[in-house]
Amino acid sequence: MNKINALLFCLLLTAPALMSTSVKADLNLELPDFNLPQLGGNTGGIAASIKERETGLDVLRNLRARGLLIEDPEVNLWIRSLGNRLTARAPTSPNPFYFVAARNSDINAFATLGGVIVINSGLILSTSTESELAAVLAHEIAHVTQRHIPRMIAKAESNKFATGAALLAGVIAATKDAEAGSAIINATLATTAHQQLAFGREAESEADRVGLRILASSGLNPQGMPRFLQKLEEYGDSKTAEIREFLQNHPLTIKRVSDTSVRASQLGVFRGKENISYQYMREKVRALINSNSHAPVSVPPQIKNYSKILQLKKQGAFQQAYNLASSQLSSNKISEAILLAELAIKQRQFNKAISVLTPLSKIYPGNESIAIPMSQAYISLGQIEPAWKIINEVHTSEQTTLEFFEVQQELSRLRGNTSYAYRAVAERNIRTGHYQAARIQLAKAMKLPGSNVNELQEMRQMLDQIKNKKVKKG
Repeated sequence: MNKINALLFCLLLTAPALMSTSVKADLNLELPDFNLPQLGGNTGGIAASIKERETGLDVLRNLRARGLLIEDPEVNLWIRSLGNRLTARAPTSPNPFYFVAARNSDINAFATLGGVIVINSGLILSTSTESELAAVLAHEIAHVTQRHIPRMIAKAESNKFATGAALLAGVIAATKDAEAGSAIINATLATTAHQQLAFGREAESEADRVGLRILASSGLNPQGMPRFLQKLEEYGDSKTAEIREFLQNHPLTIKRVSDTSVRASQLGVFRGKENISYQYMREKVRALINSNSHAPVSVPPQIKNYSKILQLKKQGAFQQAYNLASSQLSSNKISEAILLAELAIKQRQFNKAISVLTPLSKIYPGNESIAIPMSQAYISLGQIEPAWKIINEVHTSEQTTLEFFEVQQELSRLRGNTSYAYRAVAERNIRTGHYQAARIQLAKAMKLPGSNVNELQEMRQMLDQIKNKKVKKG
């Protein structure tokens, strides 16, 4: 999907450090509601919320199974931490939120049923500040809390014309294949778009307004939203001239930028400080997706050094990267320390990796991005119990990386706990939607010795949760 489609997709379907907070000052959060329509509201009860949550999990697990998401534990924790910081200030939602970064160069983000919010790597790299990225996340969060997607689907289902049915098909298809879904939506719009866009304008206005409140009350710069919208206006290429002309002739985009700019200004002057962890993670995303772009010239020297070392690591120049890391990276900065430790492991300097990560593991107990390389270093030294202790400090969730369960499986095997090894594989398979395999592995785990009463009960609960799930093909 090309760049301009990212904006169109956002307009119709939806519209993203390790918890270091920015200071907020002089922000007026007691503004009137600008007399905009309130679209948020109930479109179903508890049963509907449960169904939406299941749909969201299916989407998330399908994306993971297809290898479309960035599975790096540090990037995952960062994007989740930023998202959680925003949801703490958002209207309540009956469902949990899941924030993920996708391996996709398109400048796009979308929310789907069940609170799953996907931010493309291309969008992350197109932002200049944490507040710009957070503005996109806040906008998507608002789409979820205001229940725009269920309302959109409900309207499409009740529409007697083909437009409603086709748009609904596009929404559903987009949760499985963003490009196919966008194609359906675009084809529908080319014929009878006016009625559907009327709903889209109201939803986007509300998402902008609510998102701005979320952004500002979270201690982030509300100007991040109009600045990013202005960037979106600049994107486009010759292949999308017709769509671009439609958007340029339509007052929606220009009005959104103008209205959002006015509202952001009315929220007051931001005197906080942008979080530098954003710059570290943006460069890590750049390296992970094989981007040919380079760190912006305006970034601090330490970010340039970090980015250069990441690129060398990606190229397989481990010795050169380790030498530079040893002289240029600080073990007191978490992202730099993790990179230094990972390179030390590549050079078989396992004790060095452990010495770098040990102080951080005490400051951030249970941090997955620290626990994985630290336990790998211990495993390489044959010190299985310290590795097991570090891994067990991590509290797993739906978004725990697949790599974590692989390390957990290996450690369980080395400790002779075959039952727990089966469980680790089952948990990984659940998170990629391979339910039949997970059922088989859990059944085997429960028959083997080594699990206590609590662990057996947890595995029974896992089996109950997936007993009615369909077998994933392929």
